[in-house]
Amino acid sequence: MLPGPTIIRQCSSCSKYISERTIGSGNTYGARFWTDGKRDAPMLPNRSLLLKCNHCDNLVWINEQVESGEIGPWEPEADVTLRFPDARPASTPTRQEYARFLEAGMSNKKKEFYVRLRLWWAGNDARRESEQSTPLDAFEIENLRAFLALLDETEEDDRLMKAEALRELGEFAQAEELLDFKFDEEMTHAVDVIRELIKNRVATVTEIKGQ
Repeated sequence: MLPGPTIIRQCSSCSKYISERTIGSGNTYGARFWTDGKRDAPMLPNRSLLLKCNHCDNLVWINEQVESGEIGPWEPEADVTLRFPDARPASTPTRQEYARFLEAGMSNKKKEFYVRLRLWWAGNDARRESEQSTPLDAFEIENLRAFLALLDETEEDDRLMKAEALRELGEFAQAEELLDFKFDEEMTHAVDVIRELIKNRVATVTEIKGQ
């Protein structure tokens, strides 16, 4: 993985500086893939669009924050401190922070999709390395049901994601019906894994190995 420039943005909530490290290039070597669509790739981490400003603790859409400067990937860290002395990196929101953000109300469906998907992933994170199957709690169920309404079955990615969401909700028959579809060849392995989990009545997020 090669680093890209550090972008300095000004938080729209508190006007202080956020430093955003970027990636110049990367790869999926050693990546792990999960049935809920999450990818853990050490050499190509997912870029978060909704982040918490660590000055004011508000969540902000990073691309919507005014860009104030840029530090090259090989410039010394001292350059950031000198030019933007109060700059701090933002952090990925917790499940509780995503939930509070949703409670404030959202009119943009694409943004709601993003937040509900990350909220789903955040809830599943504790299950990814656990050998025990922990049922979804009431809030997770509520979030997944709202997320289902945002998915378009005519789109392959959405259809597979909807099948997975229904599987995790324990609605196996409906999930299986959605998999009765001609998916692109590159998706067939994930489809087969989810279909086998449905057959065995497993409702927990599972790693897709061999991808």
